[in-house]
Amino acid sequence: MNDADFCRRAVQANALVPAPVRIWCPTTAFVGSDADQVVITFDRGVPVAVDGETVTMLQAVQELNWRVGGSAQPGASTLITAHRQLEDRTVEPDLLRFKRRVERRWAKLVGNGGWSSSLRTALDAFIATSQEHVSGEVRLELRDRLTPAA
Repeated sequence: MNDADFCRRAVQANALVPAPVRIWCPTTAFVGSDADQVVITFDRGVPVAVDGETVTMLQAVQELNWRVGGSAQPGASTLITAHRQLEDRTVEPDLLRFKRRVERRWAKLVGNGGWSSSLRTALDAFIATSQEHVSGEVRLELRDRLTPAA
């Protein structure tokens, strides 16, 4: 497993689970930007651009860590918020309800060290299929972000 693969699968599963390395965490306590909003573009559930600039999954997390600021996991949390909003608009209701149950099971499994399990592989296949129509842009307001550290 590489960092980008872990990030992609975690965002598609809407699961803010502990990463095997510190990929979720910002490099500083707060950097932040003056922007009031951010536009995240997704293709099949994977973030591919931030404000029109093409990014990899890891670049999206890092850029959002910088944009949102704060501590803990601001980039990952922001991606998951945007991803959920897009899913709410693009995934049929019955499929979305079932996917939310799968997300919780995926997060519990991975959080308990089950990354290498056959169940995780099967859940990933379901999640990937559910992302077929999760493409588009999500605009998020950043005015409620955390305040800079002193």
